[in-house]
Amino acid sequence: MNPALSTSSRASRLKKRFLDILSGSVNLDPRGATLFLEGLCAQDDPLVCLNAITESAHGPSSVQSAMQFDLSLQFMNGLGSTVLEYLLRASDAGGDALDNLLFHVVEPPVFWGVFVCTFQQGALSENAQLVFARMLSRLLTLQHRDTSSYRDIAAQPSIQNGLIASSKHEIREMGHLIKHILSTISSLTVYDVLNGPGGRHDNDFADYRDIAILPTADEILCRKPPFLPTALHDELDSSEAPIEEYLDITFRMFREDMIFDIRQEVQAALENEGKSRGLRVKSISMVGVYTGANDRKTRWGIKLECANDFWQLKGKKDEDARVKFLTRDPRGSKILRHQSLVCLASGQDIVSFGTVNRVEELLARNPPVIVLQLDGDVNIRKTITSLRVAQNVQLIQIGTATFSFEPVLSALKTCNVPLSKEILLWNPESPLESSHKVALSHLTNALVSNPSVELDSLLDLPNSIRLDKSQAKSLVAGLQQRVSLIQGPPGTGKSFIGVLLAKAIHDETAQTILVVCYTNHALDQFLVDLLEYDIPAESIVRLGGRSNQSTDHLALHRQPRGRFHYDWDKINELRHNASYHEDQLQTHFNTLLDMDDKNMLMHLELKHHEFFEAFYVPLETEDGMTRVGRNGQAIDRGYLFAQWKRGLNAGVLSGEPHVEASARIWGMARSARQQLLDKWRHELVTEVLESICSASTSYNTRQDAIKREFSKPTVSILRQKKIIACTTTGAAIYAEALEQVGPEVLLVEEAGEILESHTLTALSSTVEQMILIGDHKQLRPKVNNYQLTVERGEGFDLNRSLFERLILKGYPHETLSTQHRMRPEISAFVRELTYPELVDAPSTYHRPDIRGVQSNIIFVDHTHPEDDNSAILDRADGGAKASKQNTYEVQMVLKIVHYLAQQGYKGEDIVVLTPYLGQLHHLRDALKHDNDLILNDLDSSDLARAGLSPSAPPELKVKKGRIHLATIDNYQGEESNIVVASLTRSNKSNAIGFMDSPERLNVLLSRARDGLILIGNSQTFLNSRKGGALWKRFFTLFENGEYVYQGFPVKCERHPEHAALLKCASDFNGHCPDGGCTQPW
Repeated sequence: MNPALSTSSRASRLKKRFLDILSGSVNLDPRGATLFLEGLCAQDDPLVCLNAITESAHGPSSVQSAMQFDLSLQFMNGLGSTVLEYLLRASDAGGDALDNLLFHVVEPPVFWGVFVCTFQQGALSENAQLVFARMLSRLLTLQHRDTSSYRDIAAQPSIQNGLIASSKHEIREMGHLIKHILSTISSLTVYDVLNGPGGRHDNDFADYRDIAILPTADEILCRKPPFLPTALHDELDSSEAPIEEYLDITFRMFREDMIFDIRQEVQAALENEGKSRGLRVKSISMVGVYTGANDRKTRWGIKLECANDFWQLKGKKDEDARVKFLTRDPRGSKILRHQSLVCLASGQDIVSFGTVNRVEELLARNPPVIVLQLDGDVNIRKTITSLRVAQNVQLIQIGTATFSFEPVLSALKTCNVPLSKEILLWNPESPLESSHKVALSHLTNALVSNPSVELDSLLDLPNSIRLDKSQAKSLVAGLQQRVSLIQGPPGTGKSFIGVLLAKAIHDETAQTILVVCYTNHALDQFLVDLLEYDIPAESIVRLGGRSNQSTDHLALHRQPRGRFHYDWDKINELRHNASYHEDQLQTHFNTLLDMDDKNMLMHLELKHHEFFEAFYVPLETEDGMTRVGRNGQAIDRGYLFAQWKRGLNAGVLSGEPHVEASARIWGMARSARQQLLDKWRHELVTEVLESICSASTSYNTRQDAIKREFSKPTVSILRQKKIIACTTTGAAIYAEALEQVGPEVLLVEEAGEILESHTLTALSSTVEQMILIGDHKQLRPKVNNYQLTVERGEGFDLNRSLFERLILKGYPHETLSTQHRMRPEISAFVRELTYPELVDAPSTYHRPDIRGVQSNIIFVDHTHPEDDNSAILDRADGGAKASKQNTYEVQMVLKIVHYLAQQGYKGEDIVVLTPYLGQLHHLRDALKHDNDLILNDLDSSDLARAGLSPSAPPELKVKKGRIHLATIDNYQGEESNIVVASLTRSNKSNAIGFMDSPERLNVLLSRARDGLILIGNSQTFLNSRKGGALWKRFFTLFENGEYVYQGFPVKCERHPEHAALLKCASDFNGHCPDGGCTQPW
């Protein structure tokens, strides 16, 4: 007979038997019970099956009886757990019907009691354990029933430990859910318990402050979506609860943006080795603890020895040469950068995550030793346990810049919310509160009376300055309001107003100002402006690195330290305590690395004294003779334990009274002995791990306290300054020092580009006034996870800045109205598309035309198709699998840049822009042969992240012209005389990705001062489903101005009557080989 037909026939009979029993036509007996349960599981749809059981008068009682006939281990691991697993498939829709049926299964607890005991004995299979955990969690959330007996079961350490210590992460997840359910209050609904914060895995808690910043392995493996509340609602009362809710939302969303990126990186690394952009070490082993050199202690870390040398160090035998390569050579300095994130994995299983403490002297060893620092007890336990037992653990470097997240997340855990009346609770009926600066009243009164008053008569300024009305109103708002918002459209001089505000507060008050910018470049430019307005350098300090030559003298490390009196008594006491905990940590770690019989006997002495007594070895006889074994060698303290472990008798000590008194212990079978050895080993490892966690926490706490003591000179220096300047990340890194300094004013530049979490962590509790300067109609802050963006529309709005949120809420703001950048033909576009009130300053008129072209504004229209660059991903382009590039546009840009150089324009006059990182990479490769390319830090970082860092350029004898190259997103806030932009998109499906964004188009159109040259396929943009309406307005403006060309429109400056339309790159050589025309000069 065909086996398939036989199986099908049996299934049909089983289904019939199931229905016969439900109908009452067949009675249930022990033999029939098995067939009935098999028939239940053979039903096609669990929900239909559930309905059939509950609608039958015999259904629930039949299932109840059938589950009680066989209580064998085989049934528990087999059909019994299979039935429960099948019924639980109806969990989503089963509701009360499922709960009622499951209650019949467990009450009276005939089956359930045995099932629980079997789990506690460790006799259930992994699949049955998972069913048990799911069943228990369901019982704990039963509605309208007494669940106290199930809570008592779930609360037993043997249950919780058995679930949470499982090797299967699905079981561990259920264990954490059960633990979470037990911790919740009864007033919460089941929905709140299961869908609220906490219980998804070992790093999911109701209180966000309990969440470790780095993820655990189970968190990355968890398939349940994280708890993410949507963005803050405006309807808040004045209690403290909204502040807590606000901080919770801010922390969780910002952290999820980091976790999303880590998930992507880990998935790529584990699924495809070739996609791993960081270092991968195939095999590592744990060799000890690192706490720093004797004269420079650090937080603790685990030393991991590599099985093989780094390939980059092959051939470098001398240790000094290896250290030099790691510290001074760009190739070596990239190997495991300090604080870079790494993942430990065993095969495809994630073990844990940690950060690298880069100790070059250890990395230079052969084989290299890596120092890994761990966050949280869960990670510590799992990492050490896995490294003890797992084979071939590998270390994978992860590209996520956790160092830019960690300071902000840490600061959010201890954050408060000054100015909460404005930030959280303001509504249109709320009055605007004053900053009460009496010292500035003469300035604000004068500006209110006469907005165009000469400012140099009121402030000590190097030049005569008169403001327009919008500038005067902005300055007054910034000086008077507790929270002020100043919107500055492109070219309107946002930074100029910021400098005047800082100048006024610096000169006229005793307040300290914290100036915060998003980028180092913007920060340095703002500081240069402050210096030009006669604010003395002695009043300013710049925190963080990457300062330029103009601001390096303001850097913290450049400030004179003077003599500082440290509290050496306190420091020495902390060092003494730290040294004690360091010794404890080293001792416990060594115990773990070398788990010998001596350690085990010490454990038995404390925990299992009966066994310790049985293994006691009297080294001498009663007459003082040394005891020896059968080999004639003296026996040691571990002799009896070693005999027992090997399944032997007591050997030469068999006749000793204490051995004979322990006949039960010595009579145990070898298998029973092995079970006990495994149990004791587990107990000892658990005990030592607890000691390691405790000692490491105590050590780090003292080490952090020592670091704080030695950072007091920094606080002392900061207190001497009236202006402290840093990036948003710098503000988070120095949050503790800034809190001690207590700045009263926070001035945020580029506020529309800064995440709300970053602005929040810059708010020290002492801040009395906040000035936000930005433009919410340009690009929003960058995030990794498109699902969390405003553009996605899911309500999370992570990339909405505090500046934009307050403006959309209706909070009063001032808008600068006069632009000084763009010639009027260019500003007309942004005025029509975005800023109807924008006015052109007189300085923008009557500028000379761009030489060698027929128009100052050009759109080169074409139909040449784009292509994907699958090696690169643009994170802002949500849903796109690859970045885009367009070879035709690259070739045209190359020729246009060369042609403009022939007209006498320098590289500094030109910037080449593109929306896509893939096209940026393509353009870089094409332009680098004839140009010295300048990429900003953000674009360089994005290319490096994609594994596309430029190789070190060879030394060239021919001097190249410098030219700026950037993505649109990373050129916001910048300007250039001439902009050449490759729009890249050109396809039959008319897909334009994130170029449907009006904010991105606004930034693109507002970068050029004198000339704007765009290259793209108009039909792709015009017919785009999502952005078509925006681009129709754009092309209507361009067509009305006659700026659209079917090629690049050139003309000869010597012979203006000679003009040409160059449709491809080769046309340049034929029509204008030297930048003019083919006519003799």
